[in-house]
Amino acid sequence: MKKQTLIIISIISFILAGSCFYAATRYIDAIALKRLFAPVVKVAPGKVIAPYEPITRADLVLVQEGIDNILPDAIRDLDSVLGKRSTQTIFSGEQILQSKLTDNQLLPEKGMARYEFPLTFFNPVTELRKGDYVKVWVTYKPPSELEHLPEPSHFRKSNGTADLLFTTQLATVRDSNGTEIYTIRPNPLPSPDHMDAIFNGSREKPLLNGEKRYQDYRSQPTALASFIGLNLTDQQFTAISEAFLYGIVQIGQLSNQEVEITS
Repeated sequence: MKKQTLIIISIISFILAGSCFYAATRYIDAIALKRLFAPVVKVAPGKVIAPYEPITRADLVLVQEGIDNILPDAIRDLDSVLGKRSTQTIFSGEQILQSKLTDNQLLPEKGMARYEFPLTFFNPVTELRKGDYVKVWVTYKPPSELEHLPEPSHFRKSNGTADLLFTTQLATVRDSNGTEIYTIRPNPLPSPDHMDAIFNGSREKPLLNGEKRYQDYRSQPTALASFIGLNLTDQQFTAISEAFLYGIVQIGQLSNQEVEITS
């Protein structure tokens, strides 16, 4: 009888010791996981987030990533990403960075309106994309062509060569059919591949929503940019309209430092 009791006590002790060891191991693993890994939001396998398209739950996955591999600006909460838009293409497996997201559609703010101009009215001096912060200035015609014009009424002519009119955000870039193409390059003439796409038709598969997407956000579009849209106040619109009489209106991207100062 005593022998059976000892066996039972030994079995219970062994089970308790095993349970304690398992619990301690899980606890240590949990502490190590918490210190060495953290959740981060990534683009789901097989998904690509295109510029300025709403991000859905199907586009995302929350994974545990090594602390050393998580980027400083990475987002760690799924709900804070849903419904926002990326300002550039984000590929499968990439971490979602706060600096790449926007929750607006570049709609005009209070006191502004969307104005679209033919691209021929402007001279882009840098590569531009939808969403870029840009500066708009006028490069004056030769003095002989301006001598019969009065001083401008809606902007101040302070330099004989060029004057900055204002800074704003490039809200849209469209081709001649009104399709969003995202990017403008300052090339005076299109490339041979560009022209081939114009005369012989694009070799891209048709898109359901009519937007042209590119793997590289700044790649050369397959259609010529024809219109650009700017969100302007009434004063900015009258200034730019008057500037067309005095010279060539140029547009170029702001540097990161200039964007910080402006904003």
